[in-house]
Amino acid sequence: MPEEILQKIPKETTPKACKAADALSTRRIAARINAASRSADSQRNFSGADYLSADAALNRSVRRLISIRSRNEFVNNSYAYGIIHTLADDTIGTGPRLQLEPAEEGDLFTTDPKFQRREQRFHRWTRQIRLNALLRCARIAKALDGETFIWLQTNPCSGREVPLEPRLFEAEYVSSRHYQPEIAHASGHPLEADGISYDRYGNPISYRFSRFHPGSSGGFAVDEGVQVPAEQIIHYANLVRAGQHRGLSEMAACLHIFNDLRRYSTAVVLAAEVAANLSFIISHDLPPELYEQTIDHDAEGRVITALDLQGGPGEFVHGSNMGLSFPAGYKASQLKAEQPTATYVTFKDAKIAEAARVFSMPFNIASGNSSDYNYASGRLDHQVYHKKLLIERENIAVEILDRILAAWEEYDQVLHPADYRIDSAGHSWMWDGFEHVDPIKEANAQAARLTNGVTTLAEECAREGRDYHNVLRQRRREFEECARLGLPPMPWMAPQQTPSFAPDSGDDDKKAKRIKE
Repeated sequence: MPEEILQKIPKETTPKACKAADALSTRRIAARINAASRSADSQRNFSGADYLSADAALNRSVRRLISIRSRNEFVNNSYAYGIIHTLADDTIGTGPRLQLEPAEEGDLFTTDPKFQRREQRFHRWTRQIRLNALLRCARIAKALDGETFIWLQTNPCSGREVPLEPRLFEAEYVSSRHYQPEIAHASGHPLEADGISYDRYGNPISYRFSRFHPGSSGGFAVDEGVQVPAEQIIHYANLVRAGQHRGLSEMAACLHIFNDLRRYSTAVVLAAEVAANLSFIISHDLPPELYEQTIDHDAEGRVITALDLQGGPGEFVHGSNMGLSFPAGYKASQLKAEQPTATYVTFKDAKIAEAARVFSMPFNIASGNSSDYNYASGRLDHQVYHKKLLIERENIAVEILDRILAAWEEYDQVLHPADYRIDSAGHSWMWDGFEHVDPIKEANAQAARLTNGVTTLAEECAREGRDYHNVLRQRRREFEECARLGLPPMPWMAPQQTPSFAPDSGDDDKKAKRIKE
């Protein structure tokens, strides 16, 4: 090697430095992450870990297996049934209400009647198609199957002014005829993910719907399916990983907990039933040679038990106020029932709380028992649960309700063009409010917020799921009715005096007195 090249080699790469680095690299490193351990215990605990993509990990067979097990547990476990139904009822409630607002504040009074008519028509249409029941069923399907599909179909025979009719379909209806986890596009985006086709930017293009449910009874021809444009389909899914295209059941993390709870309850009942079926147990302390002499046999050589004896060594007499006699050395005792144990209720409560944690549901709601709750703990647990419901309501509003409203307005705009001359309306969705544990404290807090000016009547009404327009109109009707009948005004009808303060005179005592007044 030329001399000039040797001179350019850094000192750290000389043979001596390399040997030192090799020696350092061969030393055993004491610090490590336990989760990355390859010990036998860790390998056993994480035996189900994999490096699959989101779609590959949730392939069709995995999703359907979790789905059918969740449905089975749902219909056979009273706690699972109650928790899922309570979750859907608390999320949807009596249903969302549409509230239209003008984009320009100056158009409030000129366009409000048109907005009110549109709201009334939409509300009437949602009642006709039973939108609340559809949303509640969709929420249950998301918890059990991880996803559901809403097809915005048209029903010309419905007799309604707007023939639009959303229909709900289970996850099995959408699938590829020849399944592959995902077919990659040249751009890197999936071209198809089990029945859902995408463009090069990852936007859904169409959904392949089977004409029949794969689990339908009876034979039918090969189902070719039908391709439905993405504009007509609403995919409501539980997506938890980046790049995931099909939903994961929300019960997947707690399915085994519900199963353990049901199996344990069944085992306890079986053990108690066995103990109850045994009237008594006969025992003896005789030596073997004497015990053989006391055993009777029937004509076929079978041993006659104490319950079968009729006038033999022991006699079992039926009837009230009667007794039971045995030969010398025999004793009768009752079986002591050990089930349910003292920890039976504690174990069930712990399992219920663990399963309900998946849905951020407090224990008293999941179990239907608030005996161990006080005001503070109940209020704190409910706040976490209410945040979960608010987030889910927002998802439903964006993914489902906005799409349904846009499809409905396409029909309604043709039927009532006069109400769309000023197309600058924004909208919001109002849901049922959450009842406070202490209504008096909540009313005082609401009054303080309104007095301090940190909130508005619209916001306070929205907390309770009411439209402040309707509240103000009703207050005006009550005021006018009281005046017409000559009744004294209600307390809230009395005019409020706005406190006025004189300029500061420098006298602190007078200023304090004015403020107090």
